[in-house]
Amino acid sequence: MGKVKVLVPEYLKDFTCIGSNCEETCCKNWNITVDKETYKKYKKLKDNIFHPLKDNKVIKNKKSISDEDYAIINLDNKNGNSCPFLNEDLLCNIYINLGEDYMCDTCKTYPRHFNSVDDELEMSLTPSCPEAARKILYSPNGICFEHIELDYQKYMNYKKRIYTKGRFVSKNAHKYFWNIRIASITILQNRNIDIVSRLTFLGILYKKVNALIKQKNYQLIDDEIIKFVNTLENLNDNSLLDSLSENKFQQALLCKEIILSLENISLKNKDSSISIFINSTIDFFKNDKDDNTLLNEYNFVIKNKIRPFFDSDIGSMMIENYLVNKYFLDLMPFTYPDDIWKSLIVLCGDYFIIKSLMFGIAKDNDSIKKEDFFNIVRAVSRSLAHNSNYYHYLIQNIENWELNTLGGMYTLINN
Repeated sequence: MGKVKVLVPEYLKDFTCIGSNCEETCCKNWNITVDKETYKKYKKLKDNIFHPLKDNKVIKNKKSISDEDYAIINLDNKNGNSCPFLNEDLLCNIYINLGEDYMCDTCKTYPRHFNSVDDELEMSLTPSCPEAARKILYSPNGICFEHIELDYQKYMNYKKRIYTKGRFVSKNAHKYFWNIRIASITILQNRNIDIVSRLTFLGILYKKVNALIKQKNYQLIDDEIIKFVNTLENLNDNSLLDSLSENKFQQALLCKEIILSLENISLKNKDSSISIFINSTIDFFKNDKDDNTLLNEYNFVIKNKIRPFFDSDIGSMMIENYLVNKYFLDLMPFTYPDDIWKSLIVLCGDYFIIKSLMFGIAKDNDSIKKEDFFNIVRAVSRSLAHNSNYYHYLIQNIENWELNTLGGMYTLINN
């Protein structure tokens, strides 16, 4: 096998699966797809004591749309929706009995995530894996990137792909991908300002760039980015945000509506870890107190418990690292090829969901601890971000609430 050049966050070189020592299992509650090549390997196996196709543990996927999801593993409903190949020591029987070559691409890859930019691979980790979350969130100097060389493996299939140059460029705005990406990550990692200001400044930039894209004035994008970044570097205060106003009552109502809707669409049933946080927040809004009392208590918790965590060095570092990793992993700002504004909605939406779930903890405790934030990020990533309908639902609701504006985003995220 040849070598392949890969762009990765620096934390990745320190990551290894800790197996049965992990507090979580990645072999439970999720659909596990099996690629066609691996399925054929199973078919060719001679009958023996251990055979993956025995007892319909692996079956063909009737909803398959590619060779990557050719078959699926039948989860064991009698054992908490666990993979039937998971032994009592939480280790993989396929790996133990047949070796790594017989593991499906899904299991070989997770929690690694691949994208492609101009035919160059990018790899990052998803924080639904506890050990990956530790590497991501606890990077003290922020997330930095480097090129490394890896032995090419066939499972290195990219989730998203973009071309920024040459005849394959599908969108004119994609030519400016790197400049927008570098400016965006620079803003998100600017520790001279708080997280809400960073996201809001990112929104101001995206509003300007999105307008140029819609006007097809692509040639002006670079100048707009340079001008805005220079303005931020010379800014001594948050005067750029003076025209924005917050609505604490609307924010509390949004917290209630979003958390209730998470319950109503049964996302919490995917994983019990997030249902704990959802139910704790819901309990606050389901009591019989009048709106003014609820609002005062909500604002008290935000101001005195959640805000201090986000303003602390550890809290600010953790949310920054989460957002930067999310930005890189989702190939922002062109997660949605035609609209960079949707990338901002996703970042702000995730921030708001995390903050809302933190509320359920904070209301019953004196403060938020880093372990609380760590557990919520894992739960959000595991139960929501891995659900294909979640971000569609999030964007749709924010648009329905007419919050898909800069002012709306500010209302959503401002503490």
